[in-house]
Amino acid sequence: MTLQKLQIFRDLTEEEMQKSLVCSQAVTRTYQKNEYIFRQEDRPQKLYFILEGEVEVGSINLNGKITRMSMLAEGEYFGEVELFLRQPGYSCYARARKKATLLEVSQNFFGGRCERNCVHHSKVIFNMLQLFAEKVDKNNHQIEVLTSGNLRQRICAFLLENCNSDYSVTLHMNREELASYLNATRPSLSRMLVALQDEGLIRLSSRNKIQILDYDKVSGENG
Repeated sequence: MTLQKLQIFRDLTEEEMQKSLVCSQAVTRTYQKNEYIFRQEDRPQKLYFILEGEVEVGSINLNGKITRMSMLAEGEYFGEVELFLRQPGYSCYARARKKATLLEVSQNFFGGRCERNCVHHSKVIFNMLQLFAEKVDKNNHQIEVLTSGNLRQRICAFLLENCNSDYSVTLHMNREELASYLNATRPSLSRMLVALQDEGLIRLSSRNKIQILDYDKVSGENG
């Protein structure tokens, strides 16, 4: 993904984007597979945008167990919660799932208009507000899925939320990650998916694709 395609630069001209990069003291950095971008408790200083690759964001409890985890891909961003809440340390870690190139923007850029009162600065701030609103909306949808009932109902809610016009669902996470997203264990998730397939509600087309065969019955699970 090129810088121009990042939503933070939406509706900016090439000149405005370049000026924004200078004002924000933004840098582009590449991380190798499994390299940490930041660790839990590190001091928040930057906002990160993924230009290429995948990033794993998770938190580890006192027993060393990962308690929550998400996978982020091109165009997505992370690190904003602790940064804008002025927290002393990250509540999570971030590392490259595979080789990843990031745009890193200093927290100082988001403190207000720059000394030269640049118009592009305001545009970037407004774009960030839109991005935050979109993430809140996405999180609200996840909450709806997680509160939709038992595992069977949560799976059906997830499928309905993410299906395409042809009733297919393309997964952007593996089974372990999907189980974590649905607050379930991987074996329980696998058994339920197989059960839904045996009942003729879905077809497990491939490792990353599920076809909804009976939309009405899947919908009825959450009725």
